[in-house]
Amino acid sequence: MIKASVAIASIGRETLIDTLTSIAKVTRPAGVELDVLIADDSRDGAATKLVASHPVKGLDITCLSVASGNISTARNALLDAATGDWLIFVDDDEWVETDWLERLFACQADFQADVVIGPVHPDYPEDTPAWLRAANPLFMNWGHRGKRIYTGRGGNTLVNMALIRALELRFDEAYGRTGGEDTIFFGQAAERGARIFVTDDAIAREHVPAERLTQSYILSRAVRSGQSYGQMRLARHPDPLWHIVFALAAFAKCLAAGLMAIALRLVDRPRAFRMRQKYSQNRGKLRAVFSLPLAELYKAPE
Repeated sequence: MIKASVAIASIGRETLIDTLTSIAKVTRPAGVELDVLIADDSRDGAATKLVASHPVKGLDITCLSVASGNISTARNALLDAATGDWLIFVDDDEWVETDWLERLFACQADFQADVVIGPVHPDYPEDTPAWLRAANPLFMNWGHRGKRIYTGRGGNTLVNMALIRALELRFDEAYGRTGGEDTIFFGQAAERGARIFVTDDAIAREHVPAERLTQSYILSRAVRSGQSYGQMRLARHPDPLWHIVFALAAFAKCLAAGLMAIALRLVDRPRAFRMRQKYSQNRGKLRAVFSLPLAELYKAPE
């Protein structure tokens, strides 16, 4: 029997119940035992209270009191509490398809993966402008099924816990309020030999609140994403010449994306905005080169 735990860091958002309800409905592969671990990172136990007041049948759920206001601390608590073979990171604003678990494990078996990353499709509010919906700015396309990558993220992600324990990997708490802790975590795993693969058929979806659809938020998030990725790459390549090449490549991509955004602004607004995102991501890489601080995306719960 293989034991897998779904790992959720939560401050008690009501969408957590949708997450748990969808997990209860998934088809479980033969020989896989499933439970749920929730790291309650709220100050007042909001996630634990929410779960207690909305029982979900068919799920073995354990709530862990963390109350740190730091997503890295919460995710490390999940690593510590996991006693099984596999951990599956899911965010508390996501819900999954019924064949989700089968698809994750099928990809793992087909490619002998240590980590499998599935897609998270945004569910935008009904009043989202058509051009912004077409741009789909909050969707990260990791690629086709079977693509090997060398980084990762902490949502809709299957992880081999034997490898994580052997490598003694932890989420860096210095990035627990800025974001980027998952990029660094999985980058370190890949650097130490972890086989990370993408699958495009183990589908999760996420609620997108209206406040995350402002252009300033989306572009700031792109800067942060590029910067955390840049920090990971620069740390792995200490050669100053490599840093210069990395900076020149990021600058060239900034220039190309900026020019494309200007050229497309009047004829293809969705694509122009995607170019603005690419510009912002590469600006983030340049911020990494100059060791500028990351902006905080996660605020401590009150």
